[in-house]
This record gives sequence, structure tokens and C-alpha cells, in this order.
Amino acid sequence: MAQESYRVLVVSDVHGRLNQMRWVLKNETGDALFFLGDGLYDLETALVRNRMQPDYPIYRVRGNCDIGYPDPLEGLAPFGGVLFFYTHGHAYNVKASYEPLRETANNRGADVALFGHTHAKAMVRGIGGMPTLFNPGSLRDTGSYGVITITDGVCEFGWKRVPDDL
Repeated sequence: MAQESYRVLVVSDVHGRLNQMRWVLKNETGDALFFLGDGLYDLETALVRNRMQPDYPIYRVRGNCDIGYPDPLEGLAPFGGVLFFYTHGHAYNVKASYEPLRETANNRGADVALFGHTHAKAMVRGIGGMPTLFNPGSLRDTGSYGVITITDGVCEFGWKRVPDDL
């Protein structure tokens, strides 16, 4: 039996780095994109003004700097046999502790909690029986974004960087 595999892109904290956002949309392939906030203007500019419409779904939430956007603060999406809880992270005070985020994701039945906001180095953290936490890093500060490969409902977490010369 053939294995079913999906590729999910995760972007957060663009903060005006439109060229980096365009690069990801133009050069990366995937089956879905989770956009975790603080750069909805950049995402919309790339999608609308630059006519870059990927052929995969985009799940998006607003961050603390996305003033005036009606997007929700969090979402829950099943994809590739995995239930993702996704949020920017500021509403869960992730700069101080990951536990409120992990508890909320667990209470919602999520397998993985995606978040940004920290502008810290990208990270993945799993504790047996609880949702895995995944932060793609900041596209602005580190140039990193997440790539999750899902094969038969099992996630492999990784990161990539946009070229430095953009």
C-alpha cells in the first residue's frame, strides 16, 4: 500500500519583509500553508498585488501587530490525518511559558500546536501524550519558516531559510 504524504509550510512574523514572503510563495511547494500572524499585510500584498495565488489552502490568524484585520486569533484544522491548533501566540503569553498554549491545544484535541510571536530560534518540543509545539521562527529576524512532512498521519518537523540576499 502506498504511503500518503503531505507537505505543510508554516510562516510567522514577517513584519514587512515582503520579499521574503514572496520568495516562500514563489519557490516553495506544499499542500497547505499556515500563516501565524504579524504580517497579514505582507501576505495579502503578495497574494493580491503580486497575483501569487498558490493552489493550496492557507490557514491564517492575526498576530498582535495585525491591527484592523478581522482574522481570528486561533484556529483548528485537520490536515493529512493531523489536527493542528494554530495561533500567533501572544494571547497565550508564549514568551513567558508554553504551558497555557499546550493545555489549550490538548483540550481541543490537537496533535500539534503551531505558534510564533517569540522571534526566537525555531523550535519543536514534544512531551509524551501532549500536543507537539512547533515554532517556525521569524521570517523577519531569522529568515526561517517551517516545513512539516506528514506521512500516514505522522509529522516530521523541519525548517528552511530564505536566501540572505533578498
